[in-house]
Amino acid sequence: MNYKKLNLGKSIEEESFSLIAIHTSIEDFQLAYFINKNCNTQFKRTHHLFSSHLKKEIIALVWENSWDEETFWYLFPNRYDALKKIKKNNPDLLFENEIHMDLYILPEFKQVDYFIKIPNYNNNDFYLKKIKELAEIQTAYSIHEDSIKSSKNLIFN
Repeated sequence: MNYKKLNLGKSIEEESFSLIAIHTSIEDFQLAYFINKNCNTQFKRTHHLFSSHLKKEIIALVWENSWDEETFWYLFPNRYDALKKIKKNNPDLLFENEIHMDLYILPEFKQVDYFIKIPNYNNNDFYLKKIKELAEIQTAYSIHEDSIKSSKNLIFN
């Protein structure tokens, strides 16, 4: 019997976006409070984001804009904790070892603490200026989309 194998390519439409990198030592809820206060945004912790490429839930704060209900801005930490179980072939070892590892959503920007992902058609210069004015922020800057090597990690479901 002859079989015919068909390969259906899965195309994912990637949306363009802007990314603001933030360096700060404060917690995410504090950062969201100060940004909400200074930038007139409404970041809320409503749910976790799932990165299908990382296969990991990301703790994030989401702002659903009032002028466009399908536009979401995401405030999320770059670092997340991963648990890895190691079972060595050692007869003296009774249990598996668990190792906690710090991994990064964008490993090429390990020094960045938080990111804000903004749909590209929005002008982020105003928000970037307002974020830089905050005393709790060491620095903030815009990252061009072309300089991100692991942009697939930023596709959230």
